[in-house]
Amino acid sequence: MTRNQAFSLAKVFGAKPQNWVTKRTDYLVVGLIETALGEEPITKKLLTGTPTISERDFLDWCQARLAQWSRSLGG
Repeated sequence: MTRNQAFSLAKVFGAKPQNWVTKRTDYLVVGLIETALGEEPITKKLLTGTPTISERDFLDWCQARLAQWSRSLGG
């Protein structure tokens, strides 16, 4: 998914996405990082010590939020 798609999903489910990492950042969603052959896939954001989750984990979180909403609506 694109960054814009991920931001939209996060907003819909109550998260506050941002383009930068701060002390208030809870999780960093890490998708595919394309690099040249033999190059380390590192960005400065990964070096902050902020807990990371995979794109799959992020989608699982979205699915869990949707199920929670569905239950609260009696579905």
